[in-house]
Amino acid sequence: MEARTEIRLQLSPQEVTALAALAEGVAGICESPVTEEQAVVAALELALRRLLDDFEVPDPAARERVQVAHEELRRGWTRGSASL
Repeated sequence: MEARTEIRLQLSPQEVTALAALAEGVAGICESPVTEEQAVVAALELALRRLLDDFEVPDPAARERVQVAHEELRRGWTRGSASL
């Protein structure tokens, strides 16, 4: 079992609605149930990927951290994991 860290978020009602919609949308793409936690991870993966592909991160150290974080996030994923 991998180590997990609990993070507490305080979200507005609109953000809660958006999170539920995100989970529902990702579930539709995956054609299987997706938890809100899994949907957030899929969104993080997409955000990291976009930083690498679509933007010029000016600080080389920050870009390296983004690259490493993206690789580490995907390292244990199996084919078919929730991803956008």
